[in-house]
Amino acid sequence: MKIFLITLVLLLFFPLNVLAYSQEEFDVNFNEWNEKRELASRLLLDAEESFKMGDELNGCVSQHKASQYGIEATQALIRAMKLSRTENGLEDLQIGLNKWRELGESC
Repeated sequence: MKIFLITLVLLLFFPLNVLAYSQEEFDVNFNEWNEKRELASRLLLDAEESFKMGDELNGCVSQHKASQYGIEATQALIRAMKLSRTENGLEDLQIGLNKWRELGESC
């Protein structure tokens, strides 16, 4: 009887721990997406300003950094979506990921 109760308790609490871990991992990835997306946006604005001022070197450096943050942000969002079992929009995110890569390689 004791073994049955222990097994029952483990079966009841194990899924909750997995869900809690998944939620925590989702939150970490979602927060990473938000932070890196913001950094990428700021760096793109910096790059645009540098290009307008004729500073190609700084513009390209900022654009390349923005690309790196954009890639990391998009990958974090893809991980978060997979954790939440949301498949809608993953193809669009993959296209966006490719655009970030192209942006980083264009300078």
